[in-house]
Amino acid sequence: MVSVARLVGERLREAGVRYVLGHPGGEVIELIEGFREAGLEFVLTRHETAAAFAAEAMAAASGVPGVCVATLGPGATNLTTGVAHAFLDRGPLLVFTGQLPADRFAIATHQKLDTGALFRPITKWQATLTPANASAVVERALRVALAHRRGPVLLEVPSDVPKREALDVALPRFVTQPTLAIDADAVRDAVARLRESARPLLLAGMDANDDAVAEPLRRFAEAWCAPIMVSPKAKGIVREDHELFLGTLEGLGTAYLYDYIDTCDLVIMVGLDPVELDRDWTAKARVVHVGPLPNDDRYYASDVEVVGRVDDVLERLRLAAAPQPKLKPEDLRAFRDAFSARIRPERATLTAQRVLAELREALPEDALVTTDVGYNKAVTTQCWRAYRPRTFFVSNGLSSMGYGLPAAIGLKLQQRERAVACVVGDGGLGMVAAELETAARCGLGLLVVVLSDDALSQIRAGQERRGYPATGTTFRAVDHVALARAFGIEGVEVSTVDELREALRGAAALERPRLVAARIDATAYAV
Repeated sequence: MVSVARLVGERLREAGVRYVLGHPGGEVIELIEGFREAGLEFVLTRHETAAAFAAEAMAAASGVPGVCVATLGPGATNLTTGVAHAFLDRGPLLVFTGQLPADRFAIATHQKLDTGALFRPITKWQATLTPANASAVVERALRVALAHRRGPVLLEVPSDVPKREALDVALPRFVTQPTLAIDADAVRDAVARLRESARPLLLAGMDANDDAVAEPLRRFAEAWCAPIMVSPKAKGIVREDHELFLGTLEGLGTAYLYDYIDTCDLVIMVGLDPVELDRDWTAKARVVHVGPLPNDDRYYASDVEVVGRVDDVLERLRLAAAPQPKLKPEDLRAFRDAFSARIRPERATLTAQRVLAELREALPEDALVTTDVGYNKAVTTQCWRAYRPRTFFVSNGLSSMGYGLPAAIGLKLQQRERAVACVVGDGGLGMVAAELETAARCGLGLLVVVLSDDALSQIRAGQERRGYPATGTTFRAVDHVALARAFGIEGVEVSTVDELREALRGAAALERPRLVAARIDATAYAV
């Protein structure tokens, strides 16, 4: 006999899953046991939302679907923010929730919710496991989660189902999506637009953030001497010290990048998903859309659409014509230097920008870095230099506070040999501080950098711009050193560059968590 839970667990393991994250309740005990028997490790988080954040980050880094588990009722409702993040940030995630037994659902009331209806707006598909359908359902769930656009799938599990014998139907294992033939006419049209252009720009998004795309994108940009901007979800697709890299949209100083876009006559959208942009697209430049899906959103109008694997399309475009370099390297260098000076103002005090610069010096190029949401997101997105694909992680489509620490936990669980750090504000850390215990219990040597200014600074700045008093956007200072100690980890507070450098010593090879609370000058955010 093979139980439903074990059958599902074994299929997940075959798909590359190694960890299941969550917070259990009585209704999912048998499910977790079946997963354990199948060789999956269950990691207890202190809150269900954190489990979903961590599981999605693991999926974003590896391409293997993440898995999270919660019980019925409040366990399921607590998952919703993390699942909504996976939905809008296009993360493949399998979400298991408990449910009342089928024979009690019609008459029971305690903790009874229509979980499928609850999750329908934030998942790609919802299904209820039974002994007869478990094999087929988990197979379809894997396919749906990984199909473009990737996203979460809900699998509701009545509490009497996991330990029952599964009807194991022989099914073909899921395959990757079929590769569509690239339209040769579209390639010719795209090349024609590029030849006609005097000031082109490449704008790379999340569907380009892959090792396979990095080299074709670099070769294409260098051949035409075309500058590159990226979305936050695509940081690292091009080395940010490359002479053609200009900056990251939606980060600090993004208005100046949009001003530059207004000077362009052609924008090649390379794997960009419109959910990545936080403002209407008003640029008058012609647009060539390159991506795995057609431009059906119409968030921006595109003259040409070239649909297919992004790396293949870029190679086709590069080889279709003799390159005609468009811009002078010295002009791009002047813009880069001016933009860098604008977003990194000189201060005698410790600024978030300086913290990011020192952190960059302390960590290797392949370090995995997460950021939370708020001004800390804006400054990290722009000022952290990424050098490799899939090394920077952020909640961008949903932009949820509380993401940074759980995401870093998931990444370190998955890749213990890599240096992992998260950059958070004191507001965001306050939402998930209990997950410091998770990091300590799991023996994760990750670095937590807190940009501390005792406020929700981005919202307070909005109040001040409108001439309002700061209302509901400040809080009392937290003793972060004592907080770290309470959870069994090392903590230090710094307010100078020298103190910061000392606190970051050895950050690339930590054996247990370390929290560095940097008291920063928040006025440097206003650039």
